[in-house]
Amino acid sequence: VRTVLIASGGGTDADSIMTAWRNGCIPEVEIVGLISTKEGVGCLEKAQKHSINTIVVNYSSYKISSYLFQVTVANKITGLQADLVFLVGCIHKILAIKGVDMYNIHPADIHKHGGDGMYGLKVHEHVLEDIWDIVNRRKAGIDDQFYTYPIIHQAVEEYDAGEILLLGTVPIPKEIVRCFVGGKFELNKAAELLQKVVLPHEWLMLPVAVRMAARRILERKGG
Repeated sequence: VRTVLIASGGGTDADSIMTAWRNGCIPEVEIVGLISTKEGVGCLEKAQKHSINTIVVNYSSYKISSYLFQVTVANKITGLQADLVFLVGCIHKILAIKGVDMYNIHPADIHKHGGDGMYGLKVHEHVLEDIWDIVNRRKAGIDDQFYTYPIIHQAVEEYDAGEILLLGTVPIPKEIVRCFVGGKFELNKAAELLQKVVLPHEWLMLPVAVRMAARRILERKGG
């Protein structure tokens, strides 16, 4: 299954897939390229470390027309003859391509904490604000156990609305909740700490999700 990764930053999520693939843990796929939506970012260096072809489609060069950016990325994907695309830290909308299965990773419940503009720390901030609201309304206590749910789902036209492929359950450390709800941590700091908790779970989930998505394609083709 010819697979393309699309990223916009440091590339730790992409690296979890590339490392697993390089170590023979995802035998169903061939990673034929990584597309970065920004120049000079870590995902490019990580892909080159794994001898994976890199392409830059710099979003900032298309500010006049985001649609032209989307078309350019779609053309690159088509040129790579991809069967499967994983958006791993890609913060821009990507056009659906007929015959190409596309998936996205979201660091929390897509129904409660998804939608336009919900990426990066904004998602973790939203999770924590939801917990603050629940505790403030006395629907739960500050020392109760809360969870967040990173999800890998199909990427469709509507933001974070595709079918869920894989869902993880991550306990939120009680110290983060206590310090945020109690006013010791600012929202941004608490979100950064929560992101550090969730990311290792994403790195474990992604190679599994790639295998699952690839198996779907192979089964559909009778393989």
